Amino acid sequence: MESLKTVMQGVAVQLVISCTYSLSMCMSLRYEPTDPYVVRAAFFTDTEEPAEWVLGRDLLADGLRGSAGSGDIRIWPADGCGDEAGHVRWRGVTTATR
Repeated sequence: MESLKTVMQGVAVQLVISCTYSLSMCMSLRYEPTDPYVVRAAFFTDTEEPAEWVLGRDLLADGLRGSAGSGDIRIWPADGCGDEAGHVRWRGVTTATR
């Protein structure tokens, strides 16, 4: 029997602005079985509403094992940070997730 459970996980991330400057923020990842091929990533900043991105589930999984994606979104493992850590780059902005 398939699970119909929504899965959510909060993650602390660093938004890397440059080699010397980064911002701490919270990100929430949400998987919904009604939309099984995507994971929604909500970034909580100083605004009232979070910024939300829709990411391919397979892209996130592939990015934990090696470099994945092209164009606006690239994901790759964070060496030395554990099996579930990685880096995500959106249009020239890089975040490190743990």
